[in-house]
Amino acid sequence: GDEWFPADLYLEGSDQHRGWFQLSLLPALGATGGSPFKNVLTHGFMVDKHGHKMSKSDGNTIEVEDLLKDYGADVCRWWISSLNTDNDIKADNEYFKIAGEEYRKVRNTIRYLLSNLGDFDPPEDTRTPVGADPTSLDAWALGELNQLIRTVAESMDSFHLRRAHEALFHFCNHTLSAVYLAATKDRLYCDRPDSPRRRRTQTALYRIVDDLIRLLAVFIPHTADEAWRALHGTNACVHLEMHPARVEVDADPQWAAVMAARDVWLKAIEDARQSMGMDNPLDCGLLAPRDPELGRFDPIDLADLCGISRFDWTDEGASPHVLDLRSELRCERCWKRDGTVKQRRDGGMLSDRDAEALGLQEQPEIPRAGNDQPPEHTHK
Repeated sequence: GDEWFPADLYLEGSDQHRGWFQLSLLPALGATGGSPFKNVLTHGFMVDKHGHKMSKSDGNTIEVEDLLKDYGADVCRWWISSLNTDNDIKADNEYFKIAGEEYRKVRNTIRYLLSNLGDFDPPEDTRTPVGADPTSLDAWALGELNQLIRTVAESMDSFHLRRAHEALFHFCNHTLSAVYLAATKDRLYCDRPDSPRRRRTQTALYRIVDDLIRLLAVFIPHTADEAWRALHGTNACVHLEMHPARVEVDADPQWAAVMAARDVWLKAIEDARQSMGMDNPLDCGLLAPRDPELGRFDPIDLADLCGISRFDWTDEGASPHVLDLRSELRCERCWKRDGTVKQRRDGGMLSDRDAEALGLQEQPEIPRAGNDQPPEHTHK
């Protein structure tokens, strides 16, 4: 009962440098020979958008009750976590609107992840090890998740909430939404439901959303808890869980080079679409200068990363060459022009992958007279 432990953190405004901290420190040094705290964190004051002190007489105050009513507690917490607390903090309704837009992007990312796990039963459908192929898109995404887990843990330990906030938003808005989820959307929607590739991606999605919800629980607790219950059941509570551990997967070290090359490829595709008047990127194919280091990556993955129908390497030229595929047959289900599209036994035009997913076989070619065309079919 006589043992004494210092507090982990003293948290106060900058006016307490010579106040509460000092008043607490000196008696503790005299009585125990040690500091009463391990860490001190001071923050600035809330001011209006012009940097002026808030006061009711000036009419520039913002009531917390109004913020909670207009934006909700999670948006307010998300805004707080984005701040540099070393200086005075400017507060204005416009800042909360921006925070609300960011929050909705994060929430919608979680919703998308959960919506693609509706037919995924973890005990039955998990593919282990999901990162067995270091060049797979799933291994890359899990490698990025590992980096996020490390960044958030280090940021929280050093009280840099803003750094953790930025890492979480970038992961949701760019790593997932703009890259990984865009690239894997086709396989999630169009592969056979129980195909190994789709189940592997769902395994990665399950691990990503599980860990992401844990990481976000400090920042948007109500949204995180609702998402956690949707993922694990109505009696679950994310606030009883631990910080996520590292995923046991090692992505190929050449993924950084792939992503750098992707920027070049996307620029070439966009330029070609503008010059050739192509609205749909799936009307494009790409021939990229052969790279011995990147040759082991799956061309189908690389095509999906670029949002196009086909990708291949070429030994000719030093710059990527975009192909106009509009003269080739288009799959009526996935809209890709991958070179395997044929008429199937129901009369529809499907790629080999989509025909296999629907259990359809190729229809033998039947001679047609005149300008007769096959009936149009739409597969879902």
